Amino acid sequence: MQVDEISESPILALIDQIFRLRQEGRTVLGLHIGEPDLETPAGIRDAAYAAMNAGFTHYVAAQGMPDLRAGIAQRLRDRHRVPCGAEDVVVMSAKFAIYATLLATVGPGDEVLVPNPSYLFEQPLELVGAQPVYVPLNPDFSLDVPAIRDAVTSRSRLLMLVTPGNPTGRVLRLEELRAVLELAREHHLTVISDETYESLVYEGTHVSAASVADPEVPVVTVGSFSKTYAMTGWRAGYAVAPPAIRRRLVKVMEHTLTCLPPFIQQACLWALENGAADEERIRSVFRARRDHLLTRLQTVDGLSTPRPGGAFYVFPRFEVDLPSVELCTELLREEQVAVVPGVAFGPEGEHHLRISYTSPVEALDEGVRRIERFLGRHRSRSS
Repeated sequence: MQVDEISESPILALIDQIFRLRQEGRTVLGLHIGEPDLETPAGIRDAAYAAMNAGFTHYVAAQGMPDLRAGIAQRLRDRHRVPCGAEDVVVMSAKFAIYATLLATVGPGDEVLVPNPSYLFEQPLELVGAQPVYVPLNPDFSLDVPAIRDAVTSRSRLLMLVTPGNPTGRVLRLEELRAVLELAREHHLTVISDETYESLVYEGTHVSAASVADPEVPVVTVGSFSKTYAMTGWRAGYAVAPPAIRRRLVKVMEHTLTCLPPFIQQACLWALENGAADEERIRSVFRARRDHLLTRLQTVDGLSTPRPGGAFYVFPRFEVDLPSVELCTELLREEQVAVVPGVAFGPEGEHHLRISYTSPVEALDEGVRRIERFLGRHRSRSS
């Protein structure tokens, strides 16, 4: 069975280890999780409750409710200059949108270009039988466009982009996007642009790939309500796609999830129409935490931490002579602090670790203290 051959993410092993430690009664400081610690705003929760009471509890169209699709399209046009209308939007969770788009665009034997380190695309690619081709990013985590060009073969079908990045937090610049999209045009590649963190940009400007792509380049824009409004458990997001791909995405929805629950869609629409202040509040919280954490990490010997422009992660490189999985396993065992091994995000993530600043500054400070203590011990052992 194809599913039996799916590789296990190191993150799952880490979560299992955390669970066992907590069962033993030990307190684990979790700086690994990629979700806001903030509550979903009250107005969004109230909108879902009101929608349920108003009867929004039955099937709706697989593509999504027209008013929500129109609201998503308007946001993308107004904020990011993405040329789209309600007819181009399919409502589904962002994670499922990535998998559904892979089903709609590639198959067994096809190659998918993945600038690396990057989000966890390996397992969904394995599910559809496609082959990831990892292309290293530049040291500052910008796209290495010549390296991507060199990686193109006759089997290349798709290019994955993530901005702001997970795990790097880097925001792709206009000039590098233009260069890589021109490459996609030359080689007839489809582009998936994962823009889940588009609302969490602290320096620079978020640029959507679809806003600068040549009309000949099919771009699927994937977005989410999860990070923007602290709605991770709601599993609400969307894909915006050209007609041929969009029709396939609707088919995938029809024969899998049927539809996103309509009361959740109504809550998402409320968020788009009324949640600007909540969105800015959430962004301000994470910006302040990022600045605090970066200041603290600059004092830690053995870590080199590029400044992320968005999302809520830092991705430092460590100097201890251990693989990242072993380092994170020992860090959890010795200091009860959980971070994610960089290799979980592809081979180019080795010798890095991902720290999420989705915890209060007091927890971040304590986590850095424990990491610093751990690195000090292990660097002295290897010297």
